[in-house]
Amino acid sequence: MRFAVIGDFGTGDTIEQAIAQRMCSRRTDHPFNLAFTTGDNVYPYGQRSRFGPAFFDPFRCLRNNGAEFHASLGNHDWYTNEGRPELNEPAFGMKSRNYVIRRGGVRFVIADSNVLDRDRLRAMLRPETGDGWTVVLFHHPVFSPGTRHGSTPGFRPGLPRMFQRWGVDLVFNGHDHIYALSKPLHRIRYVVTGGGGAPLYGCRPAWFASRCVERHHFLYVVAREDRLIVKAVPSAGAPFDRFETSGRD
Repeated sequence: MRFAVIGDFGTGDTIEQAIAQRMCSRRTDHPFNLAFTTGDNVYPYGQRSRFGPAFFDPFRCLRNNGAEFHASLGNHDWYTNEGRPELNEPAFGMKSRNYVIRRGGVRFVIADSNVLDRDRLRAMLRPETGDGWTVVLFHHPVFSPGTRHGSTPGFRPGLPRMFQRWGVDLVFNGHDHIYALSKPLHRIRYVVTGGGGAPLYGCRPAWFASRCVERHHFLYVVAREDRLIVKAVPSAGAPFDRFETSGRD
């Protein structure tokens, strides 16, 4: 099971286009048919008039060749009618604000963190038969060493406790325009992937951080039976970070 994750990308500029082209070209040797977002899919305000340059045009090479997107809503997406234009566009692959996708033994739990419905999130985290891995995606970061936003007030300790209880393996967030990886926190890795195209932010020291890089990128993830492998891939060159989690770290 292979998938990509990208966040904070929908500018329509040359940087986003370069990342999208790298996603497309990399599929030749590293195939994937699923792409998830951590939000801010359409800058500046999530308006329908920007869907072309921000989403349809850059990712045409993926969408026309079998790739399926499933988005979460960022704060910029919310500016226009609380994200309803994107919710109503099938290409973003959102069943609702909060939804679950299951593929190949991986349960993807996608939430709207602009107004986080914790009861709904808790219900979506309950496992079903066949759920080997649980991956959570939403916009605002639980743990972030970014200089612009940092960790989201009010998310801790409640969300980490919830994730630990229900066996979450990976949490992907955006909002800070960086790549950041946490240490294993009660075996869970928290990843900030907000480098999809918008201008980059900075990194600062944080007790929970294992890595922080100011670089545009997307993530390529391989879910095997015994481990998850995550690579941070820039627009050109080799992946600049790689880690694995077995769910028992």
